[in-house]
Amino acid sequence: MFACIFVPDFVLQASLWAEPEAERAELRKSPVVILDGPASVPRIIALNLAARSAGLELAMTKAQAETWANVSLRKRCEADEEKAQSALLECAAEFSPRVESTSPGTVIFDLTGTERLLGPPERVAVKIKVRVYKLGFDAQIALAANPDAALHAARGFSGITIIPAGREAARLGQLPLDVLPISQEMLDVLHSWGIHTFSTFAALEPVAITERLGQEGLHLQKLARGETSRPLRPLEVAADFVENFEFDDPVETLESLTFILNRLIQQLCTRLAEHSLATNELRLILELEVRQLRSEEDQEHYEHTWKLPFPVQDGKVLVRLVYLDLEAKTFSAPVRKLSVQVVPVKPQVVQGGLFTPPSPEAQQLEITLARIRGLVGTADAGGVNCAGSPQVFDSHKPDSFNLQAFSTNAESAEMLPAPVVVLRRFRPARETSVELSGQKPHFVAFRKRYLRVLSASGPWRSSGQWWDANTVWARQEWDVALKTAEGIGYYRLFFDEIGRRWFVEGVFD
Repeated sequence: MFACIFVPDFVLQASLWAEPEAERAELRKSPVVILDGPASVPRIIALNLAARSAGLELAMTKAQAETWANVSLRKRCEADEEKAQSALLECAAEFSPRVESTSPGTVIFDLTGTERLLGPPERVAVKIKVRVYKLGFDAQIALAANPDAALHAARGFSGITIIPAGREAARLGQLPLDVLPISQEMLDVLHSWGIHTFSTFAALEPVAITERLGQEGLHLQKLARGETSRPLRPLEVAADFVENFEFDDPVETLESLTFILNRLIQQLCTRLAEHSLATNELRLILELEVRQLRSEEDQEHYEHTWKLPFPVQDGKVLVRLVYLDLEAKTFSAPVRKLSVQVVPVKPQVVQGGLFTPPSPEAQQLEITLARIRGLVGTADAGGVNCAGSPQVFDSHKPDSFNLQAFSTNAESAEMLPAPVVVLRRFRPARETSVELSGQKPHFVAFRKRYLRVLSASGPWRSSGQWWDANTVWARQEWDVALKTAEGIGYYRLFFDEIGRRWFVEGVFD
């Protein structure tokens, strides 16, 4: 069996499909027409039932249509039609791996071998109808033993049509000839003979048809009889996970922006789930309505990329990350257009244990880090990230590290034995004054008191970046034992030879 999805008035439905669901329902109740053609004289190329009931007709000019009250005039958008066609192809791909994009608004797919998985044809047809309706289209569904019979039944009959094998000619016989892919010239010839339906055309002698209409007429007669058999031209569904939206009026509030972002991200996550995929990278591009740059800080667009340490399919997590970032941003102009893109990857499978308590969700960690970045910023004055996993630089400079994004793919390192002594660093190091006895520290000013040095080890000298005057460093380190009110405390001091200052770097535990 082959199934066909046909969307009547596809140009109109594709235009309405691009709107939010609530607005789409209201637009269907009111007269809506689609205009196309030269800018000087655009004409109606599609209209809904409410517009037809109001008296509007195809080929009317824009000026004529404007004489009707409460009529929504919309310009044809080929980008919306392409996105709607892609959505239909993805919908068909849920039922079969062999899908053909027959024409705009028409999709045919092979159901051979899916009986045990999907059930009998009647149940399959209902599932297809429900899925297409949830997608946002009012479509006609037909199942037949060959692709062309399914195509003509879907175009000619409303609702659901199922044609058993061998019953094609009888079931298609009542359809008018204009359902066939026939030229207007040949259609006029057949009408002049008194031929108006499939059944009357199929009853003619094939030899007489060939003599008068040639091979094209013979092929059309086979289509009317439902006797053709052809292979599908499968189309690989493009895995382009990008959603765009352009506002009619640029928006300035975060609520208006996140309302659309939530819908686009949820659509992307639904498509990822339909393809058994997830994402670990989200890219957002905002185009601003900047008519004239007043300063160098003004930008015409904003772009940000989130790289997650784990693949996700939950749109709520992605929406929350975007919201926390935009909440901390201030734009110099309203947003005119936005684009959201996700990078598809295979989902991560985690095997849980029967007796292992559930660990905190990794998604919550990423949201918590986003909140921390919103409070403390992404990087400090020195360019070091403020939140993440520590990464040690390839340098001998003490306390030289950066913070990078967390990753769940890091290889497990061998457990090292716990150190006997641990240095707890002060960040930042506390500046102090030191009294020397010869070359060694003798008294240290610490916590508003002068503490005597009982013992001192050092100095250990180190330096680096001598070739760059901005980052050169040199220091002397001392490990000292100080007599405090609580007892003996062990501390590390260092002398900054560039700034000629003493610091208490940390305490040994």
